Amino acid sequence: MVAFTRNDLWALGCTLYQMLSGSSPFKDASEWLIFQRIITRDLKFPEFFSHEARDLIDKLLDTDPSKRPGAGPDGYASVKKHPFFNGVDWKNLRKAPAPRLVLDHDVHALTYKIFLKSCSPVDKICIYVTVRKEFLEPGEVIVMISKLKKLQKLTNRKVQLILTDKPKLLCMDPSKMTAKANIIWSHSPSELSIQVANSSHFKICTHKKVISFEDAKQQAWQWKKAIEGLQHH
Repeated sequence: MVAFTRNDLWALGCTLYQMLSGSSPFKDASEWLIFQRIITRDLKFPEFFSHEARDLIDKLLDTDPSKRPGAGPDGYASVKKHPFFNGVDWKNLRKAPAPRLVLDHDVHALTYKIFLKSCSPVDKICIYVTVRKEFLEPGEVIVMISKLKKLQKLTNRKVQLILTDKPKLLCMDPSKMTAKANIIWSHSPSELSIQVANSSHFKICTHKKVISFEDAKQQAWQWKKAIEGLQHH
């Protein structure tokens, strides 16, 4: 099958959705069900998506490739002109410094905003992420966050593990962003410890239970270092 730039526009829509929500736009239990959602345009947006984000992603994920922004004779210019990218200095984009992470307390969900700073005033490209306000206290900062596989005897389950500077360990459902468990924190290694088997597998051990995780990004040692660092802080 021949690939065209219009396929890249579809991929851009999926990527934007994933960056803003932390989940894929057509997520389902099997490839066949995912395909059915795609062809029926079963696309749902989280409530915190801006109007501009919804509009751009919805158009990029049009099943008719010719209707996607950027598929016309003016090429990608129509994508760059979309209101979602208002304030972005495309001409000097490569000269801009790396994005910085800023915590915003004034929205319904605690969000992290990536600000792209160009030569002119700060241009905002907002990436809304994951953690609802009720799970964090004002001023509480996320130290580390990863999507992991929680290993159980009968079934494995995908979870979002979050470490904050309070310190606090949260285990959440990544699709619904609801709390699955609040791992009891302790500064004592006898009550909270991390056992690393290899770069992909580690266990969090408390006096009540042992939870095993698999990390596809192989950050097991980073988790150990981050948790033990806060224990000794």
